[in-house]
Amino acid sequence: MRSRRAWIGFVAVRWFRARRSGGGFAATLLAAAGIATGCAALVVVLSVMNGFQLGFIESILELDSHHVRLELESGGIGAASRAAAALGNYPGIRSALPFSEREAVALGPGSRSYPLRVKVLPPDAVALDRALSEGIELLSGAPPGSPGLAVGAELSRLLGVWVGDEVELLVVDADVEEGVSARTVKAVVSGVFRSGYYEFDAGLAFCDEALGDALGEGKPLVGIKLEDRFDAPAAAAELAGLALLDRSAAVDWSVYNRSFFGALRLEKAVMMLLVGLIFLVVGVSIFHAMRRAVFERMEDIAVLKALGGESGDLRTVFTLEGLATGLAGAIAGAALGLAIAANVNEALGLVEVAVRAVRALPGAVERLLGAAVPAVDSSFKIFSPTSFYLVDVPSRPLLPETLFVAAMGAASAAAAAWLAAARVPRFKPSEVLRDE
Repeated sequence: MRSRRAWIGFVAVRWFRARRSGGGFAATLLAAAGIATGCAALVVVLSVMNGFQLGFIESILELDSHHVRLELESGGIGAASRAAAALGNYPGIRSALPFSEREAVALGPGSRSYPLRVKVLPPDAVALDRALSEGIELLSGAPPGSPGLAVGAELSRLLGVWVGDEVELLVVDADVEEGVSARTVKAVVSGVFRSGYYEFDAGLAFCDEALGDALGEGKPLVGIKLEDRFDAPAAAAELAGLALLDRSAAVDWSVYNRSFFGALRLEKAVMMLLVGLIFLVVGVSIFHAMRRAVFERMEDIAVLKALGGESGDLRTVFTLEGLATGLAGAIAGAALGLAIAANVNEALGLVEVAVRAVRALPGAVERLLGAAVPAVDSSFKIFSPTSFYLVDVPSRPLLPETLFVAAMGAASAAAAAWLAAARVPRFKPSEVLRDE
């Protein structure tokens, strides 16, 4: 068996050297370049998608849904605090934050109004949940849980208010005996934050217990964060039992955000499928190149088969050549993709500079010729903040995905080469050598 593998390797190396010195090596280089282009494109696309998706997921988990939510029937934050204290001995808990929620409409100067979800926090909220302050960028004022109302940057812009300004919160109360009534509560903006997630920056606010009491009673909740969020589905029932609650009172993040996370998974799968079509196109190219190589080596194949070489071994030789081409392209493409993904904003900056230079070139030529040319807009940006809610393009390359992409690129080349060598068993040495 060892001598057989050595024979296959020897023939593969000799044929590869002969192909390298001949005219067929250009096709091999083009095939490797195609694999590299596909791998690099897929790595960059997946890294940027991971940056956006993981940013959204972390914002939702850290600021809103938590890993497990315990929903109490009544009792206010006091009951939620007692339930949180009962969870202190459970292993794997990172934090347990008691809070409650209110629905209101924020009324700003000029009769501008926007729906708002207000989370009522205890004064030591930041100490209880460190990730709460780490998950937001405090632009001005006091952190969440301080006296007053902490609003998102987009809501601050929409209402035209800043720290120290006063806003009115319209609250609708419903009672069986008194019916539906509306009232307004005045609140002072104590802080402005940015989470990077537009829905929170425009529709989420934090307040202290005093302002929460003025807004009215809300359902008390306990937001639990675990060391590993993927343990949440299994831990939810036990956490509800420790807090002396029914199992239905514990909702883990995978259920609470099922539709949103499902849409993200579908989006990523479709994007991988679309970009992965590059491998199919390159595979067809490799198939035709290797098929031509098989016919070019028809006499060599016949001689080797006459000397005892088996058809399967000869197909393996061609497959190894395709695998080597795929591996070279996949490694180069993965390295290039990781380099671009790690510096995606700098790469986009170079593209923007090039586009601005091209747009300014006609005007520069006309000015050189003495013609009066109107000023050209030089503020072109691929992801302009006026159209996209982001400052920088996030990018998070993941090693398992990068290895998977490289493996798919190499496998597509090897599969194409194996299919191209399907005619090898049909070659009969006697017919080939007699030129029949």
